[in-house]
Amino acid sequence: MRFSRVLQILILLLLAISSLAQSSAARPDSAKAVVEKFWKMETQGGRLTPEGWRAADSFFRRPIEPPTEKVICVVDNDFSVGDPIIKGDTAVVVVNVGGLIWKINPKMHISVLSDQVKGFVGNKLVLTSKHWEVGPDHRTLREVTGPPEWRLEKETNYVYLAVDTAIRYLTQARDSTADPVIKKNAEQSLATLKRHH
Repeated sequence: MRFSRVLQILILLLLAISSLAQSSAARPDSAKAVVEKFWKMETQGGRLTPEGWRAADSFFRRPIEPPTEKVICVVDNDFSVGDPIIKGDTAVVVVNVGGLIWKINPKMHISVLSDQVKGFVGNKLVLTSKHWEVGPDHRTLREVTGPPEWRLEKETNYVYLAVDTAIRYLTQARDSTADPVIKKNAEQSLATLKRHH
């Protein structure tokens, strides 16, 4: 009698633990957590390659093809993600990126894009059970239905790199090109970033 009572309690305990694990697994990441994960990947150069660009599609409601010319923006290493402002099934999460935002053009020339006292980038998200995925041919999009999750509203050709990552990006561009203009611009851009780093 005593053994069966202990067994019943153990079974109930296991069922409760299993139920808790399933309910926490079914909950989507918060809007803030999605933006934190995306910006960590993004600022470390996650979307600089076509493979990385495709891997990042899971953050977006509707991804786009990797652009031939990305707009490279450089932000402080110590960016911070704010709390979301949620209205129904949409959210805005602001990322504070520091005072200076630089832009690196395809010729590796750097210029100041924004010199606000406190720069920020707004990220719009939607809580949805439908999103678009790139098909096996890597060209067509197909709509997919799944459990509701927060997704960034749309992908753009803007790529944000932390200063450390931008320094690696420029160094690689300088070292791998035979073009004297790109080599010179990359060297000057590196000097600019290192001065402000």
